[in-house]
Amino acid sequence: MMDMKLFVDTDSDTRLSRRVQRDIESRGRKLENVLTQYTTFVKPAFEEFCLPTKKYADVIIPRGGENKVAIGLIVQHITDLLNHVPMINTGRGKRSSRKLSNTLH
Repeated sequence: MMDMKLFVDTDSDTRLSRRVQRDIESRGRKLENVLTQYTTFVKPAFEEFCLPTKKYADVIIPRGGENKVAIGLIVQHITDLLNHVPMINTGRGKRSSRKLSNTLH
């Protein structure tokens, strides 16, 4: 039922600035340490493991979480899927999706 592969694509400068802000404000790190960790570990790991998955995505969302149109379309698609799943009575006072309950066992 839910086999849509998404890749949320955010500009590398935006990723870095968010990380710098978070690590300095929330984690008390120094700018030099944040930048060293980013260039040594985070960016290479992203390029090796995350970025290659982009080619397998069904939908690529440019501008990340700021892309309200793309997010709205995905939410609508998921809502449509959920509204068309046949419901069954589980006997426990709850209704459940047949497809969802089958995949959980």
